[in-house]
Amino acid sequence: MTSENAKLREQTAINLRSMTEEDLAAAAGLSKVLGWPHRLEDWEFMLRLGHGLVATLESGEIIGTIMWWSFGERYATVGLIIVNGAWQGHGIGTSLLTTVRRLLPGRSISLNATPAGQPLYEKLGFVPTGIVEQHQGNGVSSPIIALDAGQRMRPVVQYDLEDLITFDNAATGMDRAALVEELVQNAKGVVIDTEDGIRGYSFCRRFGWGWLIGPVAATTAEQAKALISHWIGTHGGEFIRIDTPTSAGLSAWLDEMGLIRVDVVSTMATELVVISDNAPQYFALTSQALG
Repeated sequence: MTSENAKLREQTAINLRSMTEEDLAAAAGLSKVLGWPHRLEDWEFMLRLGHGLVATLESGEIIGTIMWWSFGERYATVGLIIVNGAWQGHGIGTSLLTTVRRLLPGRSISLNATPAGQPLYEKLGFVPTGIVEQHQGNGVSSPIIALDAGQRMRPVVQYDLEDLITFDNAATGMDRAALVEELVQNAKGVVIDTEDGIRGYSFCRRFGWGWLIGPVAATTAEQAKALISHWIGTHGGEFIRIDTPTSAGLSAWLDEMGLIRVDVVSTMATELVVISDNAPQYFALTSQALG
């Protein structure tokens, strides 16, 4: 970059404003440049559930994005933080994230950070709390995993909504009612049901280059495997992605199923989410952005 070009960029006004549906095509273009799989439909899904900001030049060109999702009064997640490569190093990412933090007073905020983004987030008060492993591929194995006596797997129905919200809240520590309702309405889901109520759930929906399995929550790892194996069998031979916390202990098993680990990101937060000792476990994310 010439000194004249650098000086011109320093003098260019960069504005932040609310993200609208009309911005999503440009936002999807920014993510495509990074090699991210997000389709326009995936951006639309994210915006329906949350809010966003865009960074623009005086011409109106969008050069940066950020989105966030509030889960109750205590927690929020942040994601899809992108800055056009030509404009990195100008503090745009910092401005986007600090603005969102001001809009979320009193909430603990979490995000999943790439190695490139982690130094910035650490400077802004985020600390590592875990690792998420991205697995993907064309599932080659979907064994039938027997459930305990009195348990059965069945499709999610509208009647399950309140029970699913309660179960998800216990597993994540967050009030994600709007997210669960969106999934019940617009994704495919199955639950593990018993006489005493739901003991596990999983959803599967179109995302990126194929299908995404998540979220998944259950009371045991075997239940989670049964829920995930159901979707691998349903979409056998098709491209499938799943993002799972390292703490879930499923990585080696997913490799065996043909969903190979291809990447890891660091979960970071301003405060830890409080989850009770006897809560169900969260085995797969809704997405890296949503958590």
